[in-house]
Amino acid sequence: MGRWEPGARGRLERAALTLSAEQGYEATTVAQIAAAAGVTERTFYRHFPDKVDAFFPDNTDLLATLATTAREAQDDGSPPRDAAMTALRLFAGYVAEEPERPLLSARVIPAVPALAGRDLLRQQQMVGAMAEGLVAGGADAVAARLAGEAALSAWRTALTIWRADPDRVLTDVVDEVASAASAL
Repeated sequence: MGRWEPGARGRLERAALTLSAEQGYEATTVAQIAAAAGVTERTFYRHFPDKVDAFFPDNTDLLATLATTAREAQDDGSPPRDAAMTALRLFAGYVAEEPERPLLSARVIPAVPALAGRDLLRQQQMVGAMAEGLVAGGADAVAARLAGEAALSAWRTALTIWRADPDRVLTDVVDEVASAASAL
């Protein structure tokens, strides 16, 4: 790949995850990640301060979209839980664009404390974004937080089901779990 080919960040993220799934996180070096992505180590460090960051795409826009989606669903009169599930469905569609990523992530991230910690932080950012959107849409802050946590729990449940049967469509599994959560 040429030096100026676009998409270096995405290639680096995929290379980090793929190599770590194949040979282990500790055995995977920044040099290997950069080479697999067709860039230099210097380019790697332009995109990421360290190896851990290469496992997590920038989620700034996604968090804003989750908040907006939850707020708009809340504006439509949906209960906070249902509005949060609407935001969850949007997130599932985003993840389903690269279905191999969550499968590889499930093998790599839980086994590495630094990655698992970052993953938990990002999950809480998602809950916070949904809760923020729900409050902006008129929900009580406590109900909004609970709804965001319920959506995160539904996401974890859907991923567990889907990873056991990855031939299923992820968004369909999320819909099933969200519907089941609505019945609680």
